[in-house]
Amino acid sequence: MQQDEKRPMQKALKVRLRDILNIELLAGAEIIAGETGMDNVITSVNVMEVPDILDWVRSGELLLTTAFSFAANLDAFNTLIPSLVERGVCGMGIKVKRYIEKLPESVLQTANQLGFPIIKIPQGVSYGDLMKEIFSYIIGEQTRLLEKINGFNNQIKEIMLRRGGMEEFADLVSQVVSCPTMISDQVHKSFVFRSSDPKWEAILGHVVPASAPSMSILTDPGLTEIRTSYDLVDGEKVQRYTIPIYFDENLYGFIYIWDIHDCINKSDLFVIESATSLIALHIVTRMTVMQRENVHRTNFLELLLSDQPESQARAIMDAEYYGFTPTLHHQCVVLRLEYDEKNRSALLRNRRIQETSLVLTGILSRVQREASTRYISATKPDGIYFLLEFDQNLSTETRAMQTKHFIYLLLEVAKELNVANYCYVGVGQAYPGYDKLGESLQEAKQVVRILMGGPQKNRQHYRFYEEMGISRLFGIPELRGNLVDYANEVLEPFIKYDEEHDGKLLETVEAYFEHGGNLRKISEVLYTHYNTVIYRINRIRDTLKIDLKDPETAFTIQLALKIREVNG
Repeated sequence: MQQDEKRPMQKALKVRLRDILNIELLAGAEIIAGETGMDNVITSVNVMEVPDILDWVRSGELLLTTAFSFAANLDAFNTLIPSLVERGVCGMGIKVKRYIEKLPESVLQTANQLGFPIIKIPQGVSYGDLMKEIFSYIIGEQTRLLEKINGFNNQIKEIMLRRGGMEEFADLVSQVVSCPTMISDQVHKSFVFRSSDPKWEAILGHVVPASAPSMSILTDPGLTEIRTSYDLVDGEKVQRYTIPIYFDENLYGFIYIWDIHDCINKSDLFVIESATSLIALHIVTRMTVMQRENVHRTNFLELLLSDQPESQARAIMDAEYYGFTPTLHHQCVVLRLEYDEKNRSALLRNRRIQETSLVLTGILSRVQREASTRYISATKPDGIYFLLEFDQNLSTETRAMQTKHFIYLLLEVAKELNVANYCYVGVGQAYPGYDKLGESLQEAKQVVRILMGGPQKNRQHYRFYEEMGISRLFGIPELRGNLVDYANEVLEPFIKYDEEHDGKLLETVEAYFEHGGNLRKISEVLYTHYNTVIYRINRIRDTLKIDLKDPETAFTIQLALKIREVNG
């Protein structure tokens, strides 16, 4: 169980106000109000001894004062403090005893309410010395952090140069924070978990976050921020930090860190975050290698699936290299992603092309790890071709079951990647050898076209060619126009009557054939009185002169309805 706070971390080299209390000159300092604001970021120091200080302050400044200009009217602080907060002033250091004895209770209450820190500075501390020490501390902390960042980035680069991978990245991160770590690769749908404590590795291995959905940081800018959340482990809340791995407006994964010792500070997280672009580059490099390999596989499959014997003969020469056995049974499966985005801008369409490439890579990576059926794949801009391979001794039923398991894996990954509604899978017939592989591919493509052209309501997302029945004809592009014209011509009398009289004859005739002419069943599914159904059937017979009981007429209407259903 996870509880997100989505509290973004600072993404710059910054020092908190509470950190400067570590310097020697502030050893005796006391926080007298606004302690909740001690995590404010301090960038500089200024002295406030004039009433019009608001004209000179900058965000992130700590103001030092003796309250000389307000000695006669200390309540004026109640007006000043909200204005300082509005301008981003991080807090105030004040010396008392010299011009004022103490601040009024109302001023302290205002500072507490606004989380504006007021720090009592020791009397013997010189403002000049203090400012010098604070600036030196800020610069020193930033320098140390830069050195840590450079060192960590160099270690990441060394891993990449020796062709290491996510396992070594996770080891390095876990060593930096001394806490359990997981790196999730959203592109290749994999993760690596590391912990020096076997106990926590076993525990957190069961509560690792589910793979984050594939989404664009353009639609959810919060994905670029480090976020804190909690996992419930053995009844205890364990804080988890989530660091996004993104580059060039693409989200490639996440680094998860569980703060089991309550020891992680923000600078450690920032050091790790600084190297995420390098980790993203590693993921992109893996993806590029896969794409290059895909080019060669695609060329091989295009020759193999060709209807030209010469092309197939050239492919067979490389069959052993690609793991293809010509004597086995083979079957084509086509996966297609189709988005209805005709009205989207060119920029968003280009963006969708990039995201589609990442999604297809994720599908392939998951299939490579989990599919039990042998296959060769080739990625297209909007989908993937799979050529499945089966032992010739398998029964037809066993082969069909293995193919279904393969399809279910494809659909499961598509669901996890939030593209299930845009994913269509067509399965061609299985053939022995390789002579008819081109036919199997065309059959799979034809099934996909039929699925995509079907009605939006209850649209199917996968089918086998053998199961398509007469619908096979409707997926042939050359026939589609004529078929649609034919269906419109046959159904025109029903459509025209309904438009003129609101007669609902078309939905009645659809229900008539769907339920075998059972009038009582028709009245039930249409939520219509039985006598109304009889009236409509008689209207079809008497007014439209159409006899639904005539076999040839019934076949013609049912064929037209089927064409209309398949083509939306």
